[in-house]
Amino acid sequence: MDELMGLGVNRVSLGVQAFQGELLKACGRAHGVKEVYEAIGIMGSCGIENWSMDLISSLPHQTPQMWEESLRLTVQAQPKHVSVYDLQVEQGTKFGILYTPGEFPLPSETQSADFYRMASQMLSDAGYSHYEISSYCKDGPRKMREYMGYVKNMNNGAVDCCGNNHLDAKDLAMDVLMLSLRTARGLDIRSFTGVFGGSVVYSLCKVYKPYIETGHVVCLDEERRAMTADEFNNLFTHEDEISSRLAYIRLSDPDGFLLSNELISLAFGVMAP
Repeated sequence: MDELMGLGVNRVSLGVQAFQGELLKACGRAHGVKEVYEAIGIMGSCGIENWSMDLISSLPHQTPQMWEESLRLTVQAQPKHVSVYDLQVEQGTKFGILYTPGEFPLPSETQSADFYRMASQMLSDAGYSHYEISSYCKDGPRKMREYMGYVKNMNNGAVDCCGNNHLDAKDLAMDVLMLSLRTARGLDIRSFTGVFGGSVVYSLCKVYKPYIETGHVVCLDEERRAMTADEFNNLFTHEDEISSRLAYIRLSDPDGFLLSNELISLAFGVMAP
């Protein structure tokens, strides 16, 4: 580690995934629990402050007790950043052959949602900011600022970090919608309207209306105060009223984030010709 730091390495990500040996074996990881603790110990002694840890939920045979333990031990390790991913079983992969999503030994959809809620609650209680669907940070590390800065640049019509300036307005708007709605900050309505026009925002609000009433989508005014459903409905008197009084649209944490695929797909539908 000293040699890497001597070369300028100042960030490390540990793909821990779980703190139970049987789960690590079940998901085909090459490391065991012993190596997990050794790696955490190295992080504590080498002087790198900005290190992160990855966890995976909904693993084969994973129980709520196991997941709670992994989260608790993660908090004890005190990484600056934590990424929590739900296992995705893809066709054609080894897992796709061995397992069927939602069926034993994989957790049910309800259990997977409960795992997500548990992570959000425990990590938030421990002082981590849930700034993106799968991402938590502590003490405002650079990773959070970089991600939010990237989203802000796209929302202002800027090209991405790879210099990709070949996106047309529709593709860029869809990228902005997806990236923004994945964050706790949400979609900056005024910046988005300034680049892509108010009609898209008006249509987006219409399709999100039922989800605003159920609390899965939250609308914020310029003071970042959550609007009531009645206040939101009053905005529909005129298209300009929405962009002038509505500042942000975001998904609620955790239940709105749990419906992110559905809600972002609806946003994409607004952009369809």
